[in-house]
Amino acid sequence: MAYPFSLVIFDLDGTLVDSAADIAESVNRTLSDWRLPTYDVKQITGWIGEGSRQLITYAFRDAGSDADIDDVMPGFLEHYAETALDAVVYPGVADTLAALHAQGVKLAVCTNKNEEFVRPLLEVRGLLPYIDGIVGGNTLPERKPSGVPLKHLADEAGVPLNQVLMVGDSESDMLAARDAGVPYVLVSYGYPKSLDIRNAGALAVIDQFAELLNLHT
Repeated sequence: MAYPFSLVIFDLDGTLVDSAADIAESVNRTLSDWRLPTYDVKQITGWIGEGSRQLITYAFRDAGSDADIDDVMPGFLEHYAETALDAVVYPGVADTLAALHAQGVKLAVCTNKNEEFVRPLLEVRGLLPYIDGIVGGNTLPERKPSGVPLKHLADEAGVPLNQVLMVGDSESDMLAARDAGVPYVLVSYGYPKSLDIRNAGALAVIDQFAELLNLHT
């Protein structure tokens, strides 16, 4: 039976890869540069999902700093470049992407991580051959939770929105899908923050990535 969607758009952090540890490391190195207290991975994971600038803003404000984030970001991006390739692919992701790709389903990544960090990570983890389109947080004038990036990827792929699925782990993924008017699947293992994923109106909530292959509309 043919897969029910022609294009599947994936979030990256917390959906395809577990990047919490390397993101936390880059945040803590930046905080240390400014002689501020550092945080454990769990705390920093709670700030992930709205892009690097907002992440650093949360960290610095929580640490009691009123530093200009414009002054902080260059150092953070240097540290992030040092750690960004350490993210670990979640179990079942590579095989599932390969299976969908083999069925002719187009695959894309939509993340609020800066685009320059996305392609190298996908490449080093062996996922890039399956990905047809990439939108990062700085690719377009708008990013998630706007639906604009999803519509852009659909246009780029030549796929109508009624054949598009969004797969993510957070409120920004859910809101972007709703804004674009496309159904969405949420993974249970990511970084949902306060989102109640079981009651978020998702087409499905999956505990294992490979469950995507058994999806029915």
